[in-house]
Amino acid sequence: MPVYTEKVKDKKTGKMVDKIVDGKKQYCIRTYVKDEFGKKKQISRHNKEWLGRDGKTEAEQEEVRLKKEHIMSIQTKIKKITLKEGMELYLKFIEPRVDEDTYRAKKTMLEHFCEIDKTEQVTTYPNKYINLFNKNIYADWQIQMRKKTYTRKNANEKNNISIEHLNRIHNNIVKMLDYLIDEGLCKANFAKQCGKFGTPKEIKMSGLNKIYETINFEEYTRLLQASSDNLKYNTYFCLEFTRGPRTGEIRAFRICDYNQSKKQLMVNHTMSKYNKLKEPKTASSKAPIDLDDNLNKKIQLLINDLKQCDDFNEQWYIFGNENPISSNALQHARDKYFKLAKIDKHLRLHDFRHSCATWLFSIGIPITVISKILRHADIKETMKTYTHLLNVDYKKSLDIINSYSKQDQKQDQSF
Repeated sequence: MPVYTEKVKDKKTGKMVDKIVDGKKQYCIRTYVKDEFGKKKQISRHNKEWLGRDGKTEAEQEEVRLKKEHIMSIQTKIKKITLKEGMELYLKFIEPRVDEDTYRAKKTMLEHFCEIDKTEQVTTYPNKYINLFNKNIYADWQIQMRKKTYTRKNANEKNNISIEHLNRIHNNIVKMLDYLIDEGLCKANFAKQCGKFGTPKEIKMSGLNKIYETINFEEYTRLLQASSDNLKYNTYFCLEFTRGPRTGEIRAFRICDYNQSKKQLMVNHTMSKYNKLKEPKTASSKAPIDLDDNLNKKIQLLINDLKQCDDFNEQWYIFGNENPISSNALQHARDKYFKLAKIDKHLRLHDFRHSCATWLFSIGIPITVISKILRHADIKETMKTYTHLLNVDYKKSLDIINSYSKQDQKQDQSF
């Protein structure tokens, strides 16, 4: 019962007993309600006038009134917003706090849940009130997302979205709902309640054993021969394959970043997808790239060509001019020269970096040196990213051990 008799301490016995005033019991209210976030909280009320049977009735009526009042206040606090409106509020909040690339990436990931699916493979409810969602609706969406397929550019085969990327999407939805809860716009984080995509084993394995599309050294030499008529792209392929800078870093290289005497290119910035210079990916990325004589000469020739242009200055981009080279231009060059070099592979631009690491490992360069060339924060990052290389090395080592074992068997048979 939410209505109780007031208690006082008996001076003689020290025990708590009913409070009696003028021969009548005095009553109070102690009841529980849920706040806008679904958490229980206690409401207590005391009144000296709540005496006897009439006082108890008054207390019960007051308890009913308090509960109704509380429900109305909750409804006022929780504004009715749709899922799409919630996403827009969250994006407005994070926009000044992240760079443009990150903002757009987060927006794209959130749209998988908060917008109509243009491929019509997944059912979404952008105009449904956010407080009508629950973990069952979210779980149904997760099942559909696991079945969703997409086709890569320049490839015909259909692929499922990886568990790793699905959980990136999930993590962004969880953060959005946390924000909306803090703002009093959402009652519960149904995404967090439902949990991540995949079983614990699938989640653990999702980041392991990645196989990247790469080119080998023989294909690289064919690519150089095919692009020998174009100094810019020939230099680009050479730099990518032998030093592995990120695409954004290559686009951001300016003439002032080049040190001819030291034969170095300094990574001072990276270029966003929207042609804005920004800080490199990590602090360790901001480091010099050492060039060999051949690559150093090619970059000198590129810069000499730029110097012939009117209005030339040191802020110009090595692989562009006064403007940076676009990702589209690099992709078109890749497609053109891959075709001429008869390389039937579908590499992303970033896969040149993986090709560099794979080649360096194949010629026996220690993983510690590869980590330094790629400017990873630490060797753990290199080993995590290129686990497949270590597996290949393990198999080769086993073959060597087995070859020695066979020799031992022959010697045993001679006795």
